[in-house]
Amino acid sequence: MDREKIYYYFVIALVLFFIFASLLILLPFAVPIMWAIVIGIVLYPVHRYVEKLVKSKTLAAFVMSAVVFLFIIVPFSIISVLVLQQLIDVTQKLILYFQSHTYKELMDTVVGYIPLGDYRERFSPAVEFFQKEEFRKLAAESLNKILKFLGDKLGQLAFTAGKNVFYIFVFLITFFFILRDGPGLLKRVERLIPMKHEDLESVMGTIYRTVLAVVYGSVGTALIQSILAFFAYSVVGIKFALLWSVLTFFAAFIPPFGASAVWFPLAVYSFFQIGLWQAVFLGLWGTFVISTMDNFVRPLIIKQGIQIPYVVLFFATIGGLLKFGFIGLFLGPIIFTTLFSLFKIYERRILNQDT
Repeated sequence: MDREKIYYYFVIALVLFFIFASLLILLPFAVPIMWAIVIGIVLYPVHRYVEKLVKSKTLAAFVMSAVVFLFIIVPFSIISVLVLQQLIDVTQKLILYFQSHTYKELMDTVVGYIPLGDYRERFSPAVEFFQKEEFRKLAAESLNKILKFLGDKLGQLAFTAGKNVFYIFVFLITFFFILRDGPGLLKRVERLIPMKHEDLESVMGTIYRTVLAVVYGSVGTALIQSILAFFAYSVVGIKFALLWSVLTFFAAFIPPFGASAVWFPLAVYSFFQIGLWQAVFLGLWGTFVISTMDNFVRPLIIKQGIQIPYVVLFFATIGGLLKFGFIGLFLGPIIFTTLFSLFKIYERRILNQDT
């Protein structure tokens, strides 16, 4: 092996090593950095417009960072605090309720709410099973685990709050520099990637369209659904409406039931605990208003931006959510759509096949 090849492989190995070391250093900040990239991609057209008005990249990036802080971070922080307060209230009420009632009283209450009617005798073996000592122990153990989990999470609130403040700081700094220096950095990275210009543009365009499709198709529709759900829960008179609407927001990302996994049980609860018209209203509102977003609006928007089979999108979304948390809603689809784009390039460039 001649000296030139040794030098070449040495430089490549050195670059890979320092890339790996850099990723390890940035790993603790991965979540706020990825969020800054996603929000930066979505708001970059607005940034370009502001930049034309103020005639300065730095000032435009600062203005956009201030707008994001005031109109996204602050409102969501306030909502998070309110939801947290309601979650603490619910947890305390559950603990007090279970401490002040015996297991038999709890089971009698549950069975009393089930409208068995003429079928009560047919279901009596199941009712007897629920009242057995074995099931009582299993239920008690499960309940203790749930209460311990909630207690541990509430005990970590101080640490979590401090970490989130630091993450917001990292997010804002990253967001500012992405808007100001992102295009130049992206062009430099593109020059280092040994791909044809049109192929690289295809991959970058795929990533851009996927981010927009997920933001508008998934996050946007879920946000609208949660607002519509909050309105319905407030009209019906369900307690902790804000907490339930936030749960509706997260449930909207999980097929096949989506937001109905929250509003439908609440409609049933309204029938037994609040009133008939409230249950009918919530059922109709959930079916024809909230879930309409799931059935028509979301698929239409996502289909225009993400050109992969639905089953692949399903596993990409759920798998990304389980593996990476909420940011995985973006990472999962981006990984799979980019992979499909690379497949097309491979067919066209390597296999010499027209796609």
